[in-house]
Amino acid sequence: MTKLGAPPRETLLDLFRMVAEQAGEYLVYDDGYRPRSCSYADLVRAAGNCAARLEQAGIGPGDNVVLWSENRPEWVAAFWGCVLRGVVVTPIDERHSVNFLERIEQLVHPKAVFTGDEVSLPHSPSRVVWKLSEFDWTTEPRYSAVTPKPDDAVQILFTSGATAEPKGVVITHRNLLANTVPVEREIAKYRRYARPFSPIRFLNLLPLSHMFGQAMAIFIPPMLAGTVVFQRSQNPREIIRQIRTRRISVLVSVPKILEVLKEYVSGVAPESAVPSPAGTKLWRRWWRYRRAHRMFGMKFWSFIVGGAALDPNLEEFWGGLGFAVIQGYGLTEAAPIVTLNHPFHAGKGTVGKPIAGVEIRIAEDGEVLVRGGNVTSGYFNNAEATAEAFKEDWFHTGDIGEMDSSGRLLIKGRKKEMIVLADGRNVFPEDVERALDAQPGVRESAVVGLQDNRGEHVHAVLVLDGPHTAEDVIRGANAVLEEHQRVRGFTLWSHPELPRTEGMRKLKRRAILSLIQGESSPASPASGEGMSALLARYASGRAVDSSTTLDTTSAFLLWIASNSSSRWNRSSASPWMKRSSSKPGRLPSWKRSSASPRPWPPGRSPSSSSPGIAARGQGLSARSTSTCGFSPWPICSPGCGSPGART
Repeated sequence: MTKLGAPPRETLLDLFRMVAEQAGEYLVYDDGYRPRSCSYADLVRAAGNCAARLEQAGIGPGDNVVLWSENRPEWVAAFWGCVLRGVVVTPIDERHSVNFLERIEQLVHPKAVFTGDEVSLPHSPSRVVWKLSEFDWTTEPRYSAVTPKPDDAVQILFTSGATAEPKGVVITHRNLLANTVPVEREIAKYRRYARPFSPIRFLNLLPLSHMFGQAMAIFIPPMLAGTVVFQRSQNPREIIRQIRTRRISVLVSVPKILEVLKEYVSGVAPESAVPSPAGTKLWRRWWRYRRAHRMFGMKFWSFIVGGAALDPNLEEFWGGLGFAVIQGYGLTEAAPIVTLNHPFHAGKGTVGKPIAGVEIRIAEDGEVLVRGGNVTSGYFNNAEATAEAFKEDWFHTGDIGEMDSSGRLLIKGRKKEMIVLADGRNVFPEDVERALDAQPGVRESAVVGLQDNRGEHVHAVLVLDGPHTAEDVIRGANAVLEEHQRVRGFTLWSHPELPRTEGMRKLKRRAILSLIQGESSPASPASGEGMSALLARYASGRAVDSSTTLDTTSAFLLWIASNSSSRWNRSSASPWMKRSSSKPGRLPSWKRSSASPRPWPPGRSPSSSSPGIAARGQGLSARSTSTCGFSPWPICSPGCGSPGART
C-alpha cells in the first residue's frame, strides 16, 4: 500500500516490492481435483526463479515471450518474472487455437512460449516451450536486476481473430500504474474498515489473458493483502460451494455468471425471485433472503463485474438481495479501467465515474472518447490502425454513451459493429464473413450479433447458390474460425442480394439485423449438433436419430460419463498431483486441502441444450442453431455448437 510521503510508483517493480512485503496466503488453484495454495513469499520466489531462467536462456529487456495458459498461480509468477527481466509478455487466451498462436509468433517473434496443462502445442524445433507446471517454487532465486523506464512495454494483448490481421495493444508500465495507483489511493481511505473482514478473498473467474482479469488478480488484491482463488469449474453449484467453504468475500466474473447464479439461487430459494417492497431496509432484506445468504456464506458481500454489459435487471436482483454489485467500463486500450462505480456510492444503471487521471468526452455523434495516462500509445507495428483509433489525442472507443448529472457514464450501445459475447470476448463480423464467403455455394454473407436469453451470439445471414446447404456452409466456416467466432445460428436470405449502401456498396448490417429481429420461436438444432450428435459420437456404429429413445441410449449415456471423466481427470499425468518432491520444479511447499478427489470435476459434465431463435422477417426463411451450457465456457462434445466445445 502506498504510504504517505512515499515516492510515487514509476514502474511495476515498485508494485512488485509492495507484493513482496505482504504476508499470508495469496493464490489458490482448484483444478477440480485437488486444490493448491501458495503464499506471497512463494510467489515472489517463483517469480525470481522465472527471471533467473529467462536470464540463463539469454532472454532479456525488450525480448518477447508468449504466455498461453489457463488461470493458475504460475501464470502470475511468469508475468512477474518477465517484469523483473524487462521481457515483454504476450498473453493468449487458453481457448485460442494453435493457428492463432502461430500467427502471433510471426508478429512478435517470441524467444519462448510458456504453456499451461490445458493447452497442447505441437513440437517445433524452432520453438522453445516451457511448461508452467514445472516452475521452481523452492530455490532461492539469483538473477540480474534491470531498470525499466515508465514507457517501456510490459505486454502486448492481441485482439481480432483468425481471418484478419490481429491488432496488438501495447501496454506500458505508465499505462498500468495510471490505472492501479488511483484505485490504490481510494482503497487506502477505507482499508481500516476492511480489517474485521480480513483476509479479503477473491474468487476470480476472469481469464488472466484479459486486462480486467489481471487487475483483479495481480494488481488490486495485494493492496489488501488479499487471497485470489482460481477454479476451472463454471458450474453454479461449484461456484457457490467455493464461495461458502473458502469464505470468499468478492466474486469477479462476467455478467453471464451472475445470470447463471440467479437462476440457480431462484430455484433453491424461490423467495429470492420476489422483490422486497420499495424502501425495505438492508437488514430486513438480509433476513428476508437469509437462505440465499446462507448459500454463499456470511463473508460474501460483493460481485465485481466486467467484460460485458450488465443487465440492469440483474443488477437490481442481486442488489435487492443485499449484495453489492460493482461494475465499471473499460477497454484493453485503457489498461483497462476507464470508469468505476464506487462500492458504497454506486449509481444504478451506470458504469460509474472516471477514475483519477482519466478524461471522458462525448462526441457530437454520442461516441465515448477517452484520454489519460492509462491509454495505450497505439497498436503494435500498426500505424494505420493507430491513426484510425486516435484523433487529436483522444481514443475513439466506438461505444455510444452519455454522462448523467452526477458525472457518471451511461453506455447506450456500440457505434462499431463488433459483437460482444456474453463472456466479454469480441467478434468482428468481417472475420466471420471471410470464412463464410470462402465456402462453396455462398454468394453473399453478413454476420450480426443476435440477442437471445443467453446474450449476444454470432448469427449469419446467407445468400446461397446451387445445392449447397446452410448447415454445410456453417460447418465448413466453423472449422477454420476461432472457437469464440463460430456461427451459432443462421438465416437464409431469399432475395438475390443483401442490402447494401449506394456507391461504396457496404453491407447494411443494422438494416439486416432489424429485419431478422422479429418474432421468435424455438428452433431445432442444426444438423450435426445437439444430443443426437453427442450420442452418435460414442455409439460405435449404432444408428442414432430422432426415433432413438432414451431407453435405448441409457447405456451410451453411462459410457459417455465414464469416458468423459477419464478424459478430464488428468491427475496421473500432472506433477501437481504428486505428494512431495525435493526436486526443483515440484511444489512441496504448497498446501493441500482436505477435499477428496472428485471423479468428475464440476463444470466438466455435459450441459443441456437450449432452443435457439427462429427469426422471421420480410423475404426471409429462418432457422437458428442451438447453443448449450450454463456458463460462458461449457465443455461439451466436438459436435456441439456451444462456445466451449472442444475437439
